[in-house]
Amino acid sequence: MHGEYWIGVAFWVFVGSVAVAGIVADYKRRRLNIDLLRYSIEKGQPVDGDLIDKLMSQERLERGVKPDDLQMGGIITIAAGVGLCIFALFISRVAAWSLYPIMGAGVLAMCVGTGLIVAAKALRASRERASKISP
Repeated sequence: MHGEYWIGVAFWVFVGSVAVAGIVADYKRRRLNIDLLRYSIEKGQPVDGDLIDKLMSQERLERGVKPDDLQMGGIITIAAGVGLCIFALFISRVAAWSLYPIMGAGVLAMCVGTGLIVAAKALRASRERASKISP
């Protein structure tokens, strides 16, 4: 009776678990960097300033958005949107009312993907302008 709702629930549980997994992985990576420094200090090893700078600069560099990542995400999102539109055509054979909602989700995904690609191009252009200004 309510089977179609479980699909949506399963999707959002999956999205939530992927988001939480990313957060946990990021936390563990940062924790390992801090543990490395702490163990070095506890063992009486001299802590090299270059090592601290390297660990901290790695963290700062990873925070930056890379245009290639945005573009790849945009391409994948557009492909998922196209897939949703095709999926809507097949599902509408079984449940005619589902054509427009699913197709709308596909078009929305394509719009998000297009936005990611535009953002990648804008970020790339902005960084090129900034590199020309500051030597």
